[in-house]
Amino acid sequence: MYNLIHLVLSGGSGTRLWPLSRLRMPKQYLPLVQGMSLYQDTLDRHRAFCSGHMVVTNASQFALAKQQAGDAVSTYILEAVGRNTAPAIAMACRIMDPETMVLVTPSDHLIQDREAYHDAVTKAIELAQAGYLVTFGVNPEYPETGFGYIQAEGHVVLAFREKPDLPTAQAYLSAGGYYWNAGIFCFKAGVYLQELKQNAPDLYRAIVETESLQHGPDPQGCFLPTLEEMLQMTDISIDYAVLEKSDKVRVVPCRMGWSDLGSFDALYAELPHDSEGNTVTGQPYLPLRSSQNLLLHYGPQVLIAQDVHNLLVVTTPDAIYIGPRGQSQGIREVVREMQHIQPELLVSYPQTVTSWGQIKILEQTQDTVVFAIQIQGPILDPLTLSAKDLKEHPRLEQIWKSWDHDQITLRGLNLSPLSPITVQGSLVSDWVCHFGTTTSSAEHRCLVLLQKT
Repeated sequence: MYNLIHLVLSGGSGTRLWPLSRLRMPKQYLPLVQGMSLYQDTLDRHRAFCSGHMVVTNASQFALAKQQAGDAVSTYILEAVGRNTAPAIAMACRIMDPETMVLVTPSDHLIQDREAYHDAVTKAIELAQAGYLVTFGVNPEYPETGFGYIQAEGHVVLAFREKPDLPTAQAYLSAGGYYWNAGIFCFKAGVYLQELKQNAPDLYRAIVETESLQHGPDPQGCFLPTLEEMLQMTDISIDYAVLEKSDKVRVVPCRMGWSDLGSFDALYAELPHDSEGNTVTGQPYLPLRSSQNLLLHYGPQVLIAQDVHNLLVVTTPDAIYIGPRGQSQGIREVVREMQHIQPELLVSYPQTVTSWGQIKILEQTQDTVVFAIQIQGPILDPLTLSAKDLKEHPRLEQIWKSWDHDQITLRGLNLSPLSPITVQGSLVSDWVCHFGTTTSSAEHRCLVLLQKT
């Protein structure tokens, strides 16, 4: 194990894999890797050789990140609004000792060859110890137009290239010396901040003046930069802010079975398949004389695919998408249309993780919502929830904004008779649901009817 801090960048809007991913459930938190999420797989991949993990994420995603990480992560920086990679990394480096070695990774990439990755990290540390900013360049396997490229001679970076058109990507592949930009970096915290000061002084000044980073974290290990502080930071990537301008940049070329899983097409190549080329993931389904389909079945329905080929089918508890496989960039059009039709489906699932448990919406009409509050036992400290706490679910928060509070009534029913759950009041102002202490490891559930009178 090295004296190395693993900095995980875990934001995202959850649109590229919709309806599987959502704003409050972006792809890194989905169980896509042998029952684990990409976020959990990322933490696990670094556990053997990093001395600790730090996560920068959106404040609204903290509960989910904390639930999936468990005790693996001790420090979080919660962004009130996303401002891209350069400020996210700078905030983390600001609270570290300047000599701290930092390994920055996305939370939503897949790396199949861990041994090759470890070798690349070892080489990156050697270069970073010499004062360089190190990026990882993946040897391209085909002329990809969806990635940026790094042009290099050995470890020396000559240029960063934007996403190319197909002829240009083919020329890169033929020429050699061009690598996919994996978005993984290694350097000393102080070196990065010094290069930021030189190449992006306005952003550096905003980071230094962020008072919330100058004090210790809260009891949950969180630093909480305010919205005003975040808006003072330039919205810019580390590539544009620093790497394209600095003369201290080096690259480690590598082959490590890497994929950014940035589309359903990329996902198809990484998932297991049956003998006919249909993906095998999610809930069981029945393919009859069907082949080469990307079937992601996570809904409650029975799925039968008969005499169909090269389809993309995604099922979830509240949405179904069907389209041609190999054209998943069309999801962008679907997302644009959904913003006008049912925008809540872009934000969250009916079941959403909260800071204290989960809320699962069971039924919703124009004037009523039925949902379950779920707390996983044991409950070591009493927990009292007010109507305000229910707003942690985005769909209930929207109802709170659109309904007159004086017209809302709430009624609760204990669905776990052996659990110490009591419900009092029926108005927004006086309703509470109290969970007493219990050593039972069962799930404790309360059914709530929210009604507009």
